[in-house]
Amino acid sequence: MKKEFITKIKENTKFQVSDKTEIHYILQAPEYRELEDRYHISAVAGERDSEKAFHLLAWVNTHIRHTGNYDNSHRQDALTLLEAAFDPRGIRQMPASYLYGQPPGSLLIGINCLAMSIVLCECLLAAGIRARVMYMMPESTEDGDNHVVVEAYLSEPGKWVMLDPTYGSWCVDPEGKILNLYEIRSCIAEGRAYEFSDSINYNGERVEDTEDVKEYYAKNLFFLRCRSVQGYGQHREYGNMLEMAPEGFDVHKRMVENLRWRIRNWGDFEIFRRWLAYEEGLSNRYVAIESLYEG
Repeated sequence: MKKEFITKIKENTKFQVSDKTEIHYILQAPEYRELEDRYHISAVAGERDSEKAFHLLAWVNTHIRHTGNYDNSHRQDALTLLEAAFDPRGIRQMPASYLYGQPPGSLLIGINCLAMSIVLCECLLAAGIRARVMYMMPESTEDGDNHVVVEAYLSEPGKWVMLDPTYGSWCVDPEGKILNLYEIRSCIAEGRAYEFSDSINYNGERVEDTEDVKEYYAKNLFFLRCRSVQGYGQHREYGNMLEMAPEGFDVHKRMVENLRWRIRNWGDFEIFRRWLAYEEGLSNRYVAIESLYEG
């Protein structure tokens, strides 16, 4: 793991202090019934609350292929994304091109970590589990990449835990306690061990050496972002963003500079212009990170 990422986290363990902000989780929506009718979410999740989140994680990871250069061109909601990317046969059976004939006029695609996390989050909410899409963000203004995962509140063990649909995995400490993003970050900062679950894979291929994934996590755990409302269709447009960031770090400045860098280096695309306009008009809404992990 690159020392620069570990050093940055070790040097930034204190987070901005603010008033507590509650996140609103929408557990009732008409689209959840459609998810059930079309994809049988309750049958996938099963009956035991302690297993529902893991069953849905495996289902998303098994039937949706990840591809990092997906252009976010579809509406960002579970039904739209599942229609575009869900393969009932499982991704191991998909051709290397990621495309194959579906019903007339459409093709399956691979989607990125954000889109996969939106699908998992909305399916968890449909199953009655509080869940949120979490943006893991790097410090650098010249980094065009970040990672997105889901956190869910599980009655057993009675805490928030991280679920990564891209890798079909979660993280545990040496005692086997499942971790959330704040705990993973603390492990990195304090030099404590953590591991990924045995289920870790990438597009169906088992990940034998997890050091690269740990380095990727360390790079992207400098600060966190999350929407204040989690429910069906809440990620279709920019808005309601909360920030969990180290003391003295200006998220607004970082995001604006990063998007200007993307436009200079990658092109003046509409998605960048719209995103930049949102970030330029945004005032930082810092949240005390500890309050995010209260039951």
